[in-house]
Amino acid sequence: MDTLLLARWQSGLTLVYHFLFVPLTLGLVLLVALMETMYVTSGNPDYKRMARFWGQLYVINYALGFLTGLLQEFQFGMSWSVFSTVVGNIFGIPLAIEAMLAFFLDATFFGFWLASWDLVSKKMHLSFIWLTALGAYCSAVLILVANGFMQQPVGYELHNGAIVLTNVSALLTNPNFLIALGHVVFAGILTGSFFVSGISAWHLLKRTKEHMVFLRSLRMGLIGGLIGSVGVILVGRLQIDHVGEVQPMKFAAMFDITQKIAELQAQYTHQYGPGNYIPAIPLAQASFFVMIILGFLMGVAALIGTILLFKDRIVRQRWFLWMLLPLIAAPYLADISGWLLRETGRQPWVIQGVLKTSDALSPSLNFSTIVVSLTAFTVAYVVLSAINGVLLFRAARRGIPDDTKPNAEAGEEQESTFAIS
Repeated sequence: MDTLLLARWQSGLTLVYHFLFVPLTLGLVLLVALMETMYVTSGNPDYKRMARFWGQLYVINYALGFLTGLLQEFQFGMSWSVFSTVVGNIFGIPLAIEAMLAFFLDATFFGFWLASWDLVSKKMHLSFIWLTALGAYCSAVLILVANGFMQQPVGYELHNGAIVLTNVSALLTNPNFLIALGHVVFAGILTGSFFVSGISAWHLLKRTKEHMVFLRSLRMGLIGGLIGSVGVILVGRLQIDHVGEVQPMKFAAMFDITQKIAELQAQYTHQYGPGNYIPAIPLAQASFFVMIILGFLMGVAALIGTILLFKDRIVRQRWFLWMLLPLIAAPYLADISGWLLRETGRQPWVIQGVLKTSDALSPSLNFSTIVVSLTAFTVAYVVLSAINGVLLFRAARRGIPDDTKPNAEAGEEQESTFAIS
């Protein structure tokens, strides 16, 4: 192994692990916001208990996602200083806005949401979770603007080896960014929906006292899963076509088109100079087909579940409820596969056609340093994984918090004297 390979392993570890938290964040915050919206509009306290229960799972995912994001930023600065120098003029704007505006927007208002139950009016409290969702989605937009440029550079010029943005509208309307955004949004809905469906199914199998709360959660999860799976498939089809247009080598690797790969290798050698321009074909193929197979599998499961919701027949189909438990993992596997395909499929480029990965490495980085840092990152992520798993399992198993159960709703119709209208 050499320094470049280890640096790529480290980057892949941090990116993939952090991305595990992104789809659930996007999907779960939207579902929680919808639950509270239904509580405010209908007055049914079941929806309030739903929002508080799933909100406590969201905060665990959010906190761990924040920690992994910090580690990811550290490894970028340490291992890829040339990359930062070359694209700093473009990446600096969206990433700074993401950190200073989007992150603080969702972090601040989510804190308000957690701390102000029954202290402010229902509508104001509802606005907190929708602003939290807005911040989360703004963050995704800004990150994908930057990543879309890496996949399909637009609106730029090179000055003294650095990329300078010349067309903001081209950056913001980059088709690679827009299609990826749709795919990530629907993947988030799919991930959050199957997360909610699986945990709700477990509580229904255990015949919990909060039967109706988890039945309503299951309904929302299955319908959301159906919407998410259809969206992922439709947008994914557009994405495949777009990859064929702007990243033909990745497209050829996905389908292992041997003749096209050889032609492109010869073309790129002539255009960019000697080198290997073929990505890891087995990884590209495996990632692509795992994502496709799981996407259709989840779509079928969501469709069957939605049909079984008619007259609540799903409660009597215990085989289906049991099937939903392992399907919690399916969106995660599909998400990881899709992200691996997106990031490794364009190799050897870190910025398609502009900057090679080998040229983006920090010149001062040495083998021993990367070994130490990779080991430290791996240990940190193992620990964070264990903490995340234990906290989510305990919170999900515990069920509805005591202070949101029916006996705590006795004074529901009487707003707190501290309520702000």
